[in-house]
Amino acid sequence: MKILDTLKKWSDVEIKLVEKAIDLSEYHDRWIIRWYIFGSCDICCQAMGLKDKDFQYFYRETLKHIGIPNKDIEESIAVWMLDKIDKDELFVINEGAVNFREFKNKPDGVGGLNFCFLKLKKEGEIEEK
Repeated sequence: MKILDTLKKWSDVEIKLVEKAIDLSEYHDRWIIRWYIFGSCDICCQAMGLKDKDFQYFYRETLKHIGIPNKDIEESIAVWMLDKIDKDELFVINEGAVNFREFKNKPDGVGGLNFCFLKLKKEGEIEEK
């Protein structure tokens, strides 16, 4: 399976394991998804020895596959490039990375994205930038 296909499959199975109805019109839901996928793409690209431009390509394409708006995608890229990732973002990134490592052994998903939704369930905790 190709890298992008793997990341798309990963995002699909993790989203299916989320117990709440995901609403991509809600900033809160998009925020959790995009930082979780950030961690997954990052660990994947690091493991393969890929460059930052490759990471950005896979990250953008995976989020487009999910339906995340370009504005949100570019916001995440800008936060990362400016080294402005906060503790909540880092928490979700780490969950995405750690759980992606399990995908080979658990192709039906791990449930890490669901864990992030449960941990950050209060929509007021995450403010649109």
